[in-house]
Amino acid sequence: MAPTKPSFQQDPSRRERLQALRKEKSRDAARSRRGKENFEFYELAKLLPLPAAITSQLDKASIIRLTISYLKMRDFANQGDPPWNLRMEGPPPNTSVKGIQIWKSEVCMRKTPCEAVKRIALYDYEK
Repeated sequence: MAPTKPSFQQDPSRRERLQALRKEKSRDAARSRRGKENFEFYELAKLLPLPAAITSQLDKASIIRLTISYLKMRDFANQGDPPWNLRMEGPPPNTSVKGIQIWKSEVCMRKTPCEAVKRIALYDYEK
């Protein structure tokens, strides 16, 4: 009769070693995935029309918010001159036809770049 291999139930130390090995592989895979994700986020941040001093300090959520805001502003700019004669008085000069506000006031335009970036990034949450 050939010797039988011990099963997991018969050899708990083998099961623990395999579980530890699986956990280590899982941690390594997660670390690798996070590294790849971070690389892509920072590549995206480099594409934003902002100084490197600002983009190098952004977290992931800020990168996504600024990217969305930038794409919305680019879309707005690509629409050309808005049709101001939609109503008798027309929309305010700082809004799009859809009512998206680009600048809240003249004060916002005089802010430092970092504060302006924060305003643009937080705009979507003020609606």
